[in-house]
Amino acid sequence: MDIPEERKIEIPDNCKADFVKAMKIGYYKEFYRQGLISSEQLEKLMAMQDNKSVQSAA
Repeated sequence: MDIPEERKIEIPDNCKADFVKAMKIGYYKEFYRQGLISSEQLEKLMAMQDNKSVQSAA
């Protein structure tokens, strides 16, 4: 199924890393909500995402 060009939604290249980070954090929060990970694990995973963004910006 082809989507018409005028209906396509694209994420600009300069925003893709932030979008992926936000999606990962959303998944981690959902895992916590479902009881699949502890609050400590959630904090560590979120901190890892913050460290990645700082490292990639350097």
